[in-house]
Amino acid sequence: MAPAETREDAVRLRVPAALEYVRIVRLTGSGVASRLGFDIEEIENLRVALDELASMTIDVASAGELEITFSTTDTELRIVGRAPIAKGVEVGVEPLTAQILKAVIDDYDLRTDDGFVCFSCVTRRPPI
Repeated sequence: MAPAETREDAVRLRVPAALEYVRIVRLTGSGVASRLGFDIEEIENLRVALDELASMTIDVASAGELEITFSTTDTELRIVGRAPIAKGVEVGVEPLTAQILKAVIDDYDLRTDDGFVCFSCVTRRPPI
């Protein structure tokens, strides 16, 4: 018997790097998670994580656009975002925010990389 294929879908979003657009990021994440079968509590947890990570990214972004990719497989939802950052700007997650993120998402990261502030987060698909 051949191994089952893993299907991967991706949704890409670009919005101005401004706090007013975080709502669109949360809404898109909610829609993708709903399509994967996440329940209301899991979707709300994802919305909290996206709100925190996108807001922290925009807070240190120099301007431009926030680019986000929502990638899904049979087992997880992975979200990666990035925006331009000025040289010398440092990023970090405050302890309280880190506790919140650990409570609502399976894994996350916030860092700088080659002129961008980047975040990623992963939430695993609930058992069927």
